[in-house]
Amino acid sequence: MKCPECQTQLPPGARFCFHCGAPQPAEPKRERKPQPKLMVDLKGDVERQLVELFFKALRRRVEEEHRGEQFQAYSERLYESGFRDTAYRKAAHLAEELKALDKAGEANPAEVNRRIVEFFEDQLDYFIIHHCQDINDIPLPETILRWQGVSLDDIGLFQLVLDYLDFSSEPDEVVYTDFVKMPVGKLKNAGKYFLFPEREERIFLICDQSLLGSCKEGFALTGRALYWKAQLQTARKAEYRNLQSIHREKEWLLINGHFFHANPSLDLKIMKLLKKLNRLLS
Repeated sequence: MKCPECQTQLPPGARFCFHCGAPQPAEPKRERKPQPKLMVDLKGDVERQLVELFFKALRRRVEEEHRGEQFQAYSERLYESGFRDTAYRKAAHLAEELKALDKAGEANPAEVNRRIVEFFEDQLDYFIIHHCQDINDIPLPETILRWQGVSLDDIGLFQLVLDYLDFSSEPDEVVYTDFVKMPVGKLKNAGKYFLFPEREERIFLICDQSLLGSCKEGFALTGRALYWKAQLQTARKAEYRNLQSIHREKEWLLINGHFFHANPSLDLKIMKLLKKLNRLLS
């Protein structure tokens, strides 16, 4: 804290300035963060509520990751594939878990909501990747599914990143994971123009997206954040734990309100990856 009169640096909690003697304002009381609202009423028909929320989540997923006008095709495939019955059975199982938590007095709203969101994300990923690849405009790698239900302690973040981005299906992208083999000039340019990791931050990959192959523009993923710089744009950083917002806007992404674009396929996979990392690490 600083004295508002003379700007002298003061220790936290100081009641007066030891330089000019001016009294210091009291530290504001920190307000307790309100508990999140439960997504379902645990005293009601939890299974029915989960099923209704699942269909809403499917529509939202189609609108966010694919095309809204395709929702009818995805909805029909849900019935044709038999996956609707699977989703119903899993919703019933989750409902029993949540009611048991409530009965034991352990239904913390944050934990209840986390379980519901994880249920939606996992089921929708499986359905859309396993049953709808012919409907999807952009194919999604099956390897995404191997990370469902895996705890953070058992996850290798580097392999998870590679599985989600699936660079084997991106032949036009220039990506480096072995920085000994990466040209020194490119590595220096990445470090000068957009990649500014902390000393102990592991770098997973660097993707060169500059027009002339200089690596002055591109993106990089580390164990902590996504770093990127688009042409004629300011360098940006988005930490996985503190991801505020990410969504598709026309032909690009807005990450925390900032422009990002690699290509349509990578944009979608990066959006899914950042959401996954945020859920894991938050």
